[in-house]
Amino acid sequence: MNKIKDIAITQTGVYLKETPGGEVHYLQVKDFDRNKRSFVSFPSIKMPDINKKHLLSEGDLLFAAKGFVNFCTVYGKNQGDAVASSSFLVLKIKDTEKVIPEYLSWYLNRDDILFIFRNMTSGNVMPSISKAMMENLDISIPSIYVQNQIIKIAALSEKEGLLLEQIKHKHRELIQKKLIQIINK
Repeated sequence: MNKIKDIAITQTGVYLKETPGGEVHYLQVKDFDRNKRSFVSFPSIKMPDINKKHLLSEGDLLFAAKGFVNFCTVYGKNQGDAVASSSFLVLKIKDTEKVIPEYLSWYLNRDDILFIFRNMTSGNVMPSISKAMMENLDISIPSIYVQNQIIKIAALSEKEGLLLEQIKHKHRELIQKKLIQIINK
């Protein structure tokens, strides 16, 4: 077992004032889609207002550490320049030849890990997972091959869940149409 602090540098997000006409996305928990994979926001921070150490890099992990909804996602540079708000912990993997960002994200999104964090959180009104709590979390790190297999299986499972949801929705629509046909006869 390793600790997160052995494999990643953990930073807190930053509080910034948003301004119209910015060039950089200021990521907040509310900006992420239902699947927590991508964000929908408009650039709202001006580049000169940002300390360069706060700019996100490809493969950085964003962990929503404040509030009742915790999740982890991997940042991709293709989404545009971005900075994480203070609601996030940012994890920068030290050696991506030993730990794949998507594997660490999957690990941190596991129900049992989120349960551990929820039991450790402080704050009744706004629970918060501290940097120290994150850094001291134990993590299993299998081989890169196994990490890749886990990532593939997790992606397939997620896709299956989405397809099942679509099937359920289509089934409800079909039943509604049949019932309306019965009423109209």
